[in-house]
Amino acid sequence: MISQIKALLLTLLLIMGLVSCSEIKKPSNEIEDQTIEVVETEETQKVEAPKKVIPAVPMGFLVTYEGKYAAQEKLFERQELADRLKKLERFNYPALLQSYNTETPVVIVDDIVHMSGCRTHDCPSSAYDFFIDLENDNINVYHFRGNMLRIYHEKGWIDLPAAFADEMEIKKANAKIGSTDDIESEYTLE
Repeated sequence: MISQIKALLLTLLLIMGLVSCSEIKKPSNEIEDQTIEVVETEETQKVEAPKKVIPAVPMGFLVTYEGKYAAQEKLFERQELADRLKKLERFNYPALLQSYNTETPVVIVDDIVHMSGCRTHDCPSSAYDFFIDLENDNINVYHFRGNMLRIYHEKGWIDLPAAFADEMEIKKANAKIGSTDDIESEYTLE
């Protein structure tokens, strides 16, 4: 008797399910055609990505590297940049080439180019932050080594935009620059 009631309830549930499905479903001949036609005009065909304007300054070519990775693009091997880095007093150019293999993309803010990189899996031991002032044709290199920071400058200090200045303060704090309590650097590219 109980099994008959269960069978009857199950049958009722199936019938109700089929009835409710058939009410929701529209027959295919009642479905509206909703195709959208795309019309190409001369205006839509002419839309292109804006070309980067290369400033007429010695390091102006750097704008073409925005969003790219310096080492991957062999930027440090370009003669215009390599010659100037080699002339920085006490800067070890070969060590840069050897240690700069994990990096951030090139970013430009207010005509200041920024890129950073470090030794793979060991940023605290050797990390670089480059700032190149396109307008004033000047290079500053911040070299983090452990909890020490050495800054190389070509023609003086570059006044960094707020975002870059804030980033450098965070990196200095992470590297424990100026700390006498804890000298274990935690420098990262971020």
